[in-house]
Amino acid sequence: MKRRSYVATLHPNARYCIYTEPLWAIFGTAALYYATLYMESVGLSTLAIGAIVSANLYVAFMFQLVAGAVTDRMGRRRATFWFDVTSWVIPMFVWAFSNNTWMFLIGYLLNASSKIVNVSFWLLASEDSPQKDRPRIFAAIKVVIMFAGLLVPIVGFAMDRYGTVPTLRVLFFVGGLAMLLHNCLRHHYTVETQAGVEAMERHAGTRLMRRVLDSGKLLWAAGRHTALRRLIFMYMLSFIAFQLNIFLAVYLTKSLDYSPIVVGTVPAIGAITALFSYAVVMPWATSRFPATAMARWSLVASCAGWLLFLALGPGNLTLLFVCTVLTSGGPFLVESYRDAIVVGSVHPDERATFFAAVQTFTAVMSIPTGYLAAVIFESRPLLLFGAIAALYVVATACTFGRHSTYQADARLIPLGNRSDTVAAP
Repeated sequence: MKRRSYVATLHPNARYCIYTEPLWAIFGTAALYYATLYMESVGLSTLAIGAIVSANLYVAFMFQLVAGAVTDRMGRRRATFWFDVTSWVIPMFVWAFSNNTWMFLIGYLLNASSKIVNVSFWLLASEDSPQKDRPRIFAAIKVVIMFAGLLVPIVGFAMDRYGTVPTLRVLFFVGGLAMLLHNCLRHHYTVETQAGVEAMERHAGTRLMRRVLDSGKLLWAAGRHTALRRLIFMYMLSFIAFQLNIFLAVYLTKSLDYSPIVVGTVPAIGAITALFSYAVVMPWATSRFPATAMARWSLVASCAGWLLFLALGPGNLTLLFVCTVLTSGGPFLVESYRDAIVVGSVHPDERATFFAAVQTFTAVMSIPTGYLAAVIFESRPLLLFGAIAALYVVATACTFGRHSTYQADARLIPLGNRSDTVAAP
């Protein structure tokens, strides 16, 4: 009852974003988990899969360049609606009928527009809420997504009985219908944020290219501040580490010979871990540790999980369980605290542009990760997971240092040439 009352007292935008998210998460979680196995089962080679993922990341970078500008011009609510349709609803239907490289590629290129939603949705959900509520809002939505992993074993059972390809085709088609309903319900019950209304008025006549240049200037200004610079690199490295993990299901199934049922339980265990982290760990830590410290120790847990994963062999269910708990709970907490820190680290007027700029920088750096992951996995599968562990180690190092505070009440770029409005390095 206490958990329900907590969600019920949130701002309506946050509340309805949380309530409607299961319609995406139930199908999106399973679709993302089995995507590479689906493509391989249809007949695509490992390198072809890697090329498709890299093409997605390249086009995603192009969308990321204009994400902040589009979000400010269209508004958080409207941008979320239209680009959720282009990035998830339509691709799910395309993937349901895909049987060759080109159809999968079309779906992935459309899905790249989700980079705009990554900015607009999180602002829609959290921007009108107090800073103290934001980590819990981010975590609540993410725990819904991970909790949907409890249903992934059902897909594993269906694959075992009816075959991989037929089962996944149904999953993608029904998922497209569910995501369309999810998008319509969320759009109906949410309203534009206050900052979004002001941004639409302020940038109504601003050209997109000007906003892209402003985004670059803002990122450059942030790079001059020690704490923000480390935050940006931590964001980028932890994101790439997560992005590289696209062949887990293939590795467990093909290399270590785990059954589809066992492989299907991995996201279910991850979902339970995320729920425990949200319901127990985060409330316990709220009054004891700052968000920056929790992000740091969550990265440490992620490092430990992937280092242990390197020792995993066939039939070692106990170690697989331990690795899954650490590599699910760690990144879940990292993303919850990391994203909340980024959103709350700059002046409200610069929030959308800064959030988009950080994601743009991350998108640039992650463009080759799909193909790189495929090349590494093709030559030596275990080396890929060693690289993931190494990235988490470096991301953890970025959280240490003397300067770790942010000046959210001051701008990164002067307002009307007034130097007193600028955050100190």
